[in-house]
Amino acid sequence: MLAPEPPTLESPMLVSSRLSVAVTAFAMMAILLVTGRPAHAQKGPEKQFAGKVFLSDKRFPTTAKSPAAYSAALKKQEKTNFQEDKETQSWKIYYAAFLKSPLDDVQVNVKLYDVSNRTQQLLAAFEQYTDTRGQRTVIANFTLERKTAGVNKEVLMVMESNRKVLASGRFRILGEQEKLSGKVDFSDDEASGRDEAKPPAAIKDNKTKK
Repeated sequence: MLAPEPPTLESPMLVSSRLSVAVTAFAMMAILLVTGRPAHAQKGPEKQFAGKVFLSDKRFPTTAKSPAAYSAALKKQEKTNFQEDKETQSWKIYYAAFLKSPLDDVQVNVKLYDVSNRTQQLLAAFEQYTDTRGQRTVIANFTLERKTAGVNKEVLMVMESNRKVLASGRFRILGEQEKLSGKVDFSDDEASGRDEAKPPAAIKDNKTKK
């Protein structure tokens, strides 16, 4: 029998001053798959993909008929390039993270780095909460906004706990660069040339008095 899907939780977060990140998420138990075998006998994606973050523009499934079917669904849905929503000027990104080890806490720290220029510059950091300790899988989503994140960047996503990296993944946020019109606006005085007719106030008349 399929287990009911966990509810979506509004997650508290800590966001860096450089980037606005909206986060909604829920965390899944280590075993996501539907099977008649006991949990200890399974070799599901939480072991196969330990340390990997899958990314997509659609919500990831939480159940499947078998471990192989779930793994295939993850690979099929995975994306690395995300096009900007021109209406909202943002990117909504869904992810499924498989941690290297069980989470010994009820939260995991998520950090986003700009690695476009072979450097690693922190864009944002937030806390993703889970419902119980010991979880190995987190399924969630977040939204990046153009006005603070920029555009056409490669981003490294890192999930940590107690300064230990548990999972990571890379993606690109793509969109059209803002076009400069080349038009320069002048005031009425500047346009008429009246400003040029005025002598600088700091220059004095140096004529010799007779």
